[in-house]
Amino acid sequence: MGVSPQETEEVPAKKAKLDNDYHAQPTKTKEVPIEPVIKKMSEYKITELLGQGEDGKTVFTKGIISGLEGPAVVLFETNSIDLEKVKMFLSEQSAIKLTMNNDIFNIFQLDPPTGTNSIKTTVIHPATPKLINKFTMKPSYFVTETAEMYETITRPYILNHLEDHKWVYNILEGKAEQNRFVTQVDDEKEGFVLVADLKWDMTTMENLYCLAIVQRRDLYSIRDLDQTHLPMLRKLQDTCLTAIKEKFGVPRSLLRVYFHYQPAYYHLHIHFAHIRYQAGAPVIGKSVALNDVVQNITLSNEYYKNATMVYYIKDGHALSTELDKHNVIVRE
Repeated sequence: MGVSPQETEEVPAKKAKLDNDYHAQPTKTKEVPIEPVIKKMSEYKITELLGQGEDGKTVFTKGIISGLEGPAVVLFETNSIDLEKVKMFLSEQSAIKLTMNNDIFNIFQLDPPTGTNSIKTTVIHPATPKLINKFTMKPSYFVTETAEMYETITRPYILNHLEDHKWVYNILEGKAEQNRFVTQVDDEKEGFVLVADLKWDMTTMENLYCLAIVQRRDLYSIRDLDQTHLPMLRKLQDTCLTAIKEKFGVPRSLLRVYFHYQPAYYHLHIHFAHIRYQAGAPVIGKSVALNDVVQNITLSNEYYKNATMVYYIKDGHALSTELDKHNVIVRE
């Protein structure tokens, strides 16, 4: 979710416009109405169960949509439960059945009234092999990547797999997800857009999850960062943390701010997640705190150019195939 490097248009740098003395406004580009890829769930036929989310609340499936060519990936996710929804459970229409009793502990199956147990459904069509692999349960392995390995294996892989992520550019250009916009700094070298991730419902604050996507298209991961990028990183961190506090009331002390390495897609972006959001919890071999990145390149300009990085990668990932050619992954 790789990008194609494109030349940045030569436009004068400008400061973010502010709303109520703070929030920058997105570019006023009208979103074009689109026809839904599916109108009834009966049009979707499951051909394969790909896997399940780590939190047990999401199921990943592969299938076909009637009348459309190519496979689809559909994610079914149970919505978060808030107090108002709990109150609806306490209805005469709710049915309960005892399934287990042990002393003071009683477990019931509760079937709530219609309308209280809606399922968030994400449809991806056409689904590329890369996306299908992403949601397929397969074993993962740790890789210890030296600077030499990055230059001879990983970086060539990145440059050979830079895909045109239209969805990323649509966000940066204000053509999509404007209703999930949080803040923006429009600047040729230090600009970025902060949006609420599609995984977040924008109401349950303990599940807050946002992404800051930089405007520059020549930065792919933390391996590309050095001291020249410190002003951008510091501005991004301060602006986004302040915007989240102003807009959602969540202070910076409750937010995790981090990169992923390897990232899911090679256009530099930073994650902002509530400390109680389990899916956003730090993962060894994947998460790298923004503060640590800033500290490391402050101490050494070429820290990430020379560093040995440990990460995990899933079997079937295109990069794991390249690593296998060099006998890097140890499976036994």
